[in-house]
Amino acid sequence: MDVRKAIERRRSVRVFDYERQVSDQDLATILEAARRAPSWKNEQPWRFVAVRSSETRRKILAALTEDNPARGAVAEASVVIVVLGVPEEGEIHQGKPFYLVDCGIAGQNLFLQAVELGLASVWVSLVDGPAVCRALGAPVGWECVGMFPIGYPLEGEYEKRPRPRKATTEVCFLDRVGNPLPF
Repeated sequence: MDVRKAIERRRSVRVFDYERQVSDQDLATILEAARRAPSWKNEQPWRFVAVRSSETRRKILAALTEDNPARGAVAEASVVIVVLGVPEEGEIHQGKPFYLVDCGIAGQNLFLQAVELGLASVWVSLVDGPAVCRALGAPVGWECVGMFPIGYPLEGEYEKRPRPRKATTEVCFLDRVGNPLPF
């Protein structure tokens, strides 16, 4: 599958085939895709924690509110990858902490790699970040940028109609905002 197909196929999947486990080889491939993400000044201000144990999973699950729609996915996925940001390894430019951007790019890399491997995920970021960091033994000051429960999608999950996207004419311009593209 090429990148374009992975982008088009990607969905936020919260229910998996819990009988099928993500192999260590596929997990290594996904983590390598995340690790190879570009970052400002090549600072790589991220860490990735793959969670498989039920004890650690219970701890990170406690950081999600009871009404979080991703609770089931975090509880039951074959593996959950937590993306931790290391602010002191990133730069701040014009008041923007770029470690968040860098971690977002790494998260997208791992997500698309999972899709290419026939797996599914959802980006979960509505969490108590400090509680996740404590559960994972992260040093003080690190931030939980997001977590990705990963598993095999149930049959038909990728065939569901994609959520609507804004029109190209609404979000893409030539030379300045409001100037439409000629194509």
